[in-house]
Amino acid sequence: MKKLNTFLFMTLSIVFALAFTACVEDDDYNIPELEITEPDITPNTTISLVKEMYSGSFVDFDEANNGGELIIEGYVVSNDEAGNLYKVLIIQDAPENPSAAIQLDVDLTSMFALYRPGRKIYVKLNGLGMDDMNGVLHIGAIEGTSVGRISAFDYTNYIIRSAEVATIVPKVITPSEFNDSYINMLVQIDDMQLRSEEVGQPYGYPDNTFTINRYLKNCNDDSETILRNSGFSDFKNQMFPEGRGSVVAIFSKYNADYQLFIRDTNDVMFDSDRCDPLFEETFSAAVDNTTLDLPGWTNFVTEGTELWTEQVFSGNGYAELNPYNSGDATVVSWLITPGIDLDTQEGELLSFQTEHAYPDSGHDPLAVLISTDFDGTTAGIATATWEPLTFDVSYKVDYGEWYSFTDSGAIDLSSYSGMAYIAFRYTGSDTGNQNMTLHVDNVKVYVP
Repeated sequence: MKKLNTFLFMTLSIVFALAFTACVEDDDYNIPELEITEPDITPNTTISLVKEMYSGSFVDFDEANNGGELIIEGYVVSNDEAGNLYKVLIIQDAPENPSAAIQLDVDLTSMFALYRPGRKIYVKLNGLGMDDMNGVLHIGAIEGTSVGRISAFDYTNYIIRSAEVATIVPKVITPSEFNDSYINMLVQIDDMQLRSEEVGQPYGYPDNTFTINRYLKNCNDDSETILRNSGFSDFKNQMFPEGRGSVVAIFSKYNADYQLFIRDTNDVMFDSDRCDPLFEETFSAAVDNTTLDLPGWTNFVTEGTELWTEQVFSGNGYAELNPYNSGDATVVSWLITPGIDLDTQEGELLSFQTEHAYPDSGHDPLAVLISTDFDGTTAGIATATWEPLTFDVSYKVDYGEWYSFTDSGAIDLSSYSGMAYIAFRYTGSDTGNQNMTLHVDNVKVYVP
């Protein structure tokens, strides 16, 4: 009896092992993969044409094509192995320089075992639908007049693997090029870094599973891009790299905001020095309707009574000078930065933003000046040498252009040396319609 039991155990073990091996279809290097035979499938449409079927409402592919067969092909660019992407399979129409991409919703986890980046797949669309979710088109199982996930029990009826595995080359784009055509593509954005306020933070929340937005700043145009990290990702506790470099990610969107999803931390290649400016003030710590009092800044009025104030509107802080109702016949008010060392580097540039309201035609109240002999005291304002700087002004008479921030442009400071101070000097009056409201924000001295 003992020998019989041993024989049965060995026999069942062999059968189980063979059955398990026959069922495994995996690209993991640690698991041998059975050879894939190229399926006898011919695509008859493209991702681009399929996306054009969407005109603002749910698409049932059977109805859209009068029951005719629809088949697309694409290359996998997603990877859920690190947990930052969940139950989605994202494909684009070419491994390099794609023209379109789409998201497939599948009720399956660990899809990386079957669909690693580069795997070509075919998708049979009959029986599926397409809809928009917060600005992103996605394909899935039909649930009434909306789209759900394709079932884990029959997803292979719709998604068929090809034997081809290509090398995916991320599409290199810049923040100024962001648009909906890149949604779901694998992109690369260069000269990015974590914004300074978040340096020293991990990718996610260490103590909970909430999703977090990290903000990447571009060193070329100062734009910020949302990097969305799941609270279930394997890397949420890892520290975010502090340097500057390239990020490879799935390009996405949430309502009006473009955002990125990395597949794992290998997509963040920040191995260069940061591009932090020599000086920057965004007035993010402004306290609404208070006299401006920031460390190192000089806020002083030489004529009249009106000092610069801190203001906050819709969460954005800025400096304001508004002489309205002051009764001052003349207002000359100075807002001067802390000293900025121009000797430790070359090619410095200055930029800032201004906006205005209630202008008097022909009167521009703002002068921006630089001094390298100012001693940092209010008494020294009158004795220092101040040279005017040329910038793009926000002064507009048209009511429709009021309260609209205007970039100053890049102002060359490379001819100056030593410790420099930048002054924003307002000259106006509460009489004669010269009481323009003026705002200053995002003052920065940097080396490009």
